[in-house]
Amino acid sequence: MLMTPKPKIERRKVPRRNAAMETVLVHENGVAREAGVIRDISVAGAKLAIAATGTLPDSAYILIPEQHQIEQCRIVWRSEHEVGLAFAAEPQQDPKDIPQK
Repeated sequence: MLMTPKPKIERRKVPRRNAAMETVLVHENGVAREAGVIRDISVAGAKLAIAATGTLPDSAYILIPEQHQIEQCRIVWRSEHEVGLAFAAEPQQDPKDIPQK
């Protein structure tokens, strides 16, 4: 019996757009830093690809050098090499204004 995959249900309140921006998650009062790549982003959050997620705390700051931006965020989901972030406050720049790569 062939099974058809279920369509993915979009649960986000704000649509995200694809991105490929280098970033750094900062935690432990600035002592710990984890480099990663933003895979998609919106004014409300982002998906981040990162080497390992198991040791990340539930909240951190994300540095987005390309946008000269720092945002407080919390991790809302995690897998082995990706995390979903919710920004504590809405960023100043709308993702539609982010240059495409």
